[in-house]
Amino acid sequence: MKLRNRRICASLTAMALALGTLTCTCSLTASAADGAGGYSWEKTEGYHEGTDSVTNSGNQTKVTFSNADQDKRVAGFCTQDATGWDWSGYTQLSFTLTNESASDIRFEIALGTGANWDWYQCANGAQIGAGKSADLTYYLKSEEWSFDGSTTKISDLYQVHRINMMVMPAAEGAVVSGSVTVSDLKLGGSGSSEVTAKDGFYVDGSVLRDANRNPFVMRGTNYAYTWYSWDGLTADAFKEIAGYGANCIRIVLGDGQQYTKNSSGEIANLIELCEKNKLVAVFEVHDATGKDDADSLLTAAKYFANDIASALKGHEDTVIINIANEWQGSANDSAWQSAYIDAVKIIRNAGLTHCIMCDAGGWGQSASTVINGGAAVLAADPEHNTMFSVHMYGTAGGSESKIKTTIDSMITRELCLVIGEFGYTHSDGDVKEEYIMSYAQETATGWLAWSWYGNGSPVEYLDMSSANARGTLSSNWGEVVINGQNGWKATSKVCTVFTEEPQHSETTTTTTTTTTTITTTTETTTTLTETTTTVTETTESTVSSHDALLRGDTDCNGTVDVLDAVLLARVAAEDTSCGATDQGKQNADVTGDGTVKTDDLTTLLRYLAGILQTI
Repeated sequence: MKLRNRRICASLTAMALALGTLTCTCSLTASAADGAGGYSWEKTEGYHEGTDSVTNSGNQTKVTFSNADQDKRVAGFCTQDATGWDWSGYTQLSFTLTNESASDIRFEIALGTGANWDWYQCANGAQIGAGKSADLTYYLKSEEWSFDGSTTKISDLYQVHRINMMVMPAAEGAVVSGSVTVSDLKLGGSGSSEVTAKDGFYVDGSVLRDANRNPFVMRGTNYAYTWYSWDGLTADAFKEIAGYGANCIRIVLGDGQQYTKNSSGEIANLIELCEKNKLVAVFEVHDATGKDDADSLLTAAKYFANDIASALKGHEDTVIINIANEWQGSANDSAWQSAYIDAVKIIRNAGLTHCIMCDAGGWGQSASTVINGGAAVLAADPEHNTMFSVHMYGTAGGSESKIKTTIDSMITRELCLVIGEFGYTHSDGDVKEEYIMSYAQETATGWLAWSWYGNGSPVEYLDMSSANARGTLSSNWGEVVINGQNGWKATSKVCTVFTEEPQHSETTTTTTTTTTTITTTTETTTTLTETTTTVTETTESTVSSHDALLRGDTDCNGTVDVLDAVLLARVAAEDTSCGATDQGKQNADVTGDGTVKTDDLTTLLRYLAGILQTI
């Protein structure tokens, strides 16, 4: 938030296959073809008459078209038989689309699934400029697909029959001729396939893990250090905050653009105080708050890279770099994405491997900037170690549905989220603070309340404490954050790097899974199939024996693993052909409420990810 200081007047479906620790062994076997993704793409017959030809070559598919308009569209198309492809183990479909025509185009994709061959069209089309390429990702588990006029999630992902790609002019009333090429098409699961454990904090899909590989869920506050460093109470305040149960503290710094630049020596002292009190430190630069120029963000990144890097190095396991507070007052998705890609690179080029946190645009409250651009920022990070923060006040936190959608959308996209700031009311409206805290607890999402002390008129009510140290808690805010049903005392756990807790404290057994990837190449009349076998280790978790039903063991083989989750998803979707026995269906009722639904899958996968110790 934009702090008004007293001295300076200056704001799932939790489908947890996205939880990131699971290695799904489902494989997609495409028909022997040389088109994008190993599929045989064909010209659509009978409709979308703008298509001239569809050519498959070199794992690419090229579609040519002429005089296409909004009605006379273009479509490249591939079909599977009635059995369908089983995509239930995947969360993402991605590819590169190159627009080789001289005009801007609009691109859409649709999937046909299930016994009724229902069509689901992605509700968010992409606009691609003439001569430009775009890396497109579609989230198979998210509620962003259109079916019969309503926005929903895809049913029957275990039975995908058709993929339809549609091209049309970007402008209403225009016509377009030319071609597009689809390449690098692939199905993906969790982000963990791209991430290895690190010596510090790292993102594993939607989960933040510490150096011991254990999930770390932030429960903390924001601290206005750069305006209160003069009062000499920082050490006492940190001790008090930790004593109340916080495990993390987000610290306001200045980089010299607007506020006095904090020195490397100050940062070293703050890290020492945090580590002494078993607090994880999140450092953020406040000078760029609400600014839209990329230079202010890049200057903040250079502050970390050039001015305080020496103090940060060696503390990758206790420090997270939150580049800039609420950079971008507007909510321009593409500008946000581009600027943060550059800012992350500045920090990485300085040799800093810490987990990096990026605030959403729109004064921190526009979750769409992260939802639409976060995956690209994460992919561009050489360390693949970037998490994201949404601030929840009256705009982002004013309704339960918006709060839930934001958190679920991040989990679905396998992006690691923290609620970096929130209050209980604000100038932009009332905040559903209790729901933020309860749903964050349900989904293992971190949060940091704003703020410990230092809010000036007219937002003094957001002070948790009546003094920087040795004060009393505010009854309206401090008591809720600390002593509330989902406050620090009830939900906060000290990071295991301070407790020397071994990695993955739950009881596990290790088995070896063989995953086979089939690559098919066609040349004239000769077909060569190369099979590469990769051996990976996955973890099978044995459910505690407190329940004779062996909750979660959907396939009734005595253990609980990711294959149970895949089968449970089909039971929840009422797939009568899934093969689950009556006993398996009873075991699938993980929450014990008498029904099998997506909540059971969420709970099971949180258990498999190590977030829950028992189910």
